[in-house]
Amino acid sequence: MRITLLAAAFLLAACTSTPEAAPTQPPAAPTTAEQPPGNGPNCVNANSSVVGKALGLRLQGQQETVEKTVITCKYVGPGMPVEVRFTTNATAASFAKGKPEKAKAVEGFLDEAYEATAGGSETTQHTVAARKGKTQIEVVSPVGVEPAKKLISELLGRI
Repeated sequence: MRITLLAAAFLLAACTSTPEAAPTQPPAAPTTAEQPPGNGPNCVNANSSVVGKALGLRLQGQQETVEKTVITCKYVGPGMPVEVRFTTNATAASFAKGKPEKAKAVEGFLDEAYEATAGGSETTQHTVAARKGKTQIEVVSPVGVEPAKKLISELLGRI
């Protein structure tokens, strides 16, 4: 009986205790396609909704890293990961230097562009890179050239 009374007292105290205060910081706004473009090359302009829609993939979240003149946006999706890289102050020489040995030119797209494919049948990753002026955008994904070109064009319009 004594244990039952102690248990009941404990439960009553737990039910009548003061709830914890809500966090003082508002939650971060989710990144959506409706969000207005930011200034310059960044992952706000390449949010998961914009990238996923252009590539025909369901992407979640994103992670941005910045190293000098390169901004990398990484996404989680079904299968292989997806990356979008912006390089600022790109030149024809820096573009050529970063081009993989087996890359093929994509003729007639922006100032210059190339595509490269790596991996096997189930793990194929396509890289499409293009430069317009001093901005280079590289898309690494499991989709082909045309969706990546569409995304690059859209991103250039957003920055």
